[in-house]
Parts: sequence; C-alpha cells; structure tokens
Amino acid sequence: MQIAGKQLRDIYNFDGGKLYVYNDLVIGEVFEGVHVSVGETLSFFEFFQENFKIPYGYISYRKNSYSIDPQVYKLLPNNSLLKGIAIVSDDKFSSLSAHIEKNFFNGRYELFTTLDAAVNWLDKIIPLEEHNLSTKKDTL
Repeated sequence: MQIAGKQLRDIYNFDGGKLYVYNDLVIGEVFEGVHVSVGETLSFFEFFQENFKIPYGYISYRKNSYSIDPQVYKLLPNNSLLKGIAIVSDDKFSSLSAHIEKNFFNGRYELFTTLDAAVNWLDKIIPLEEHNLSTKKDTL
C-alpha cells in the first residue's frame, strides 16, 4: 500500500487481514466478514508495544465490512508511544460503529473518509523526524 511520504517496511499477513508497517505508522486492513476478537487485537497491540521504539499511529482501514467488539479498546495495553488511532471508512454503518468505539478508547481517536486525511492527522501529532522501526529478529 503506497502512502505518500511513508516508506513501507513490512507487510504481516494474518488469517483475518494484513498489517502494513511503516516507520511511524501501522495500517490494519481486515478482510470482509471477519470478526476481530479481543485476543487478536490485544496481540497486535502487544506486538506494536514490543517492536515500536518511537511514536507511531495506527490506522484501521475499513474498506471491507467486518465486526469488532468495542470493549477491546478498554483492554488495550497502556502504550505512551501510540499517539493516535485513525479510522478510515466512507460506509455509514462502519462510521457509526467507529463513533461508538471512540467512547471506549482513552486517547486520540478520529474518523476519516480517506487514508490521506488520516495520515495527515497522525503526522500532526507524531514527530515528523525520520525514525527506524526496531523489530526483534524472532518476531513474526
């Protein structure tokens, strides 16, 4: 996935979708019809906590229809490096779900209709320095 001004570092495939990892950004794309479990979401954010040593943002790219338990946001590990979560969707139902989810997250969380707008918002709250992603050799 090409994002202007961002260098794609890696793509992680999982049963329900993909994670696109950049220097200061992760984009999650979940496949159509998948239910994202609490355990799976927690494992993603634990992976981020273990492997990002610099401030980063997360974008949930909701181009497909899927479900997620909003309670998961209350269970996310505390991570001061996670500067914000952006939801990208132009679907009314998905947008409504995202607004409900926002009430469960204790941090910066915004809804956008384009990836560019989400990236621009995250760039405003994340230092614009060039950083390297630190990953452990045995991870994934």
